[in-house]
Amino acid sequence: MNIIKIEKSNQEVKLSLYKSNLTLLESNAFEDLSTTNFYMQNLLRKHNIKKVLLVVHDKCKNSLEMTVAEEENSFFIT
Repeated sequence: MNIIKIEKSNQEVKLSLYKSNLTLLESNAFEDLSTTNFYMQNLLRKHNIKKVLLVVHDKCKNSLEMTVAEEENSFFIT
């Protein structure tokens, strides 16, 4: 299972995609969530990924959420 790590802060949203062995496939930073979500959808199609562990670290709220996302509609962050 691939892993997507999202780091949210006041300045940006960082997205990193890893293989199951934690090899980094791609990483990018964005200014807003809508652009991040759009990029994530395209990234999953590009690598033909159907299931991921989605890890969202919100630095402003000091929170961490982990979700196994299997359906295309669950590959969104808020």
